Amino acid sequence: GLNHSNRRRIKLDGEAYFEVAKDKKHPFEVLTTYQKVEVLGTHFNINSYIDEPSTKTTLLEGSVKVSPLKHLDDRESSKILLPGEQSDLSKGIIKVETVNAEEAIYWKDNKFSFHSEDIETVMREVSRWYNVTIIYKDNVKKVKVSGSVSRFADISLLLDKLERTGLLKFTIEGKNIIVSKA
Repeated sequence: GLNHSNRRRIKLDGEAYFEVAKDKKHPFEVLTTYQKVEVLGTHFNINSYIDEPSTKTTLLEGSVKVSPLKHLDDRESSKILLPGEQSDLSKGIIKVETVNAEEAIYWKDNKFSFHSEDIETVMREVSRWYNVTIIYKDNVKKVKVSGSVSRFADISLLLDKLERTGLLKFTIEGKNIIVSKA
């Protein structure tokens, strides 16, 4: 067995992009609240915020093995990702789908990019980045939006783009953003 000094291990709460060199003697692991990722030399992204219901791991190159922490002893529950695949771990279950991997790491180039995601997920990210509070009026949390904008753009530019979908209206009041039906 390996002793722990041989392991390169990182604990993550938040989002990070990794480029890891192959090193058979020193496996690289990333632990988030609910999952463990073992790295076999690769480029991948993990999105694991404590306020998000799921943990997303996106593989660009190489391979990684993703295991839910609550079923570590059950080999069946682990998944090995291929480039261009994203695992989505929710309630101990991992689902894998093919994604546009470049889109998953847009944030690395300081862009917000979302493709048919519900506004609640998008606004959680907006609230973290711009340090604002989101208030929902009407029943709009599940409205799906797509778009991309630089993270350094003024927040109103992002909201204008989202309003162009014709589905939502945003009102800025101090540090609060009110989201309502258009």
